[in-house]
Amino acid sequence: MTSEYIISCVKKNAQGIIEKVGIDGEIFDVKTISEKILKRENAYYTIVMGIRLRVFVLRDPITNEPYLTTTTNKKLPNNLNFLPKCK
Repeated sequence: MTSEYIISCVKKNAQGIIEKVGIDGEIFDVKTISEKILKRENAYYTIVMGIRLRVFVLRDPITNEPYLTTTTNKKLPNNLNFLPKCK
């Protein structure tokens, strides 16, 4: 059975790319969370303005590095970008 977790904050690099996420007071790197999603070990969600959205893994078309997003439609906003900065 897959466990579900809520991502509550993010840490971005100088270019504004999300590198780490906060879950239950702990910080995890995007690669670790991506692997757990792809292996179907865990499901991750975010809550922005009262709306719960599932988090997906996509790959950058140039670097092939995984990144997290709340939408598979590139025209829609990624709600992870609106989460507060992790402390």
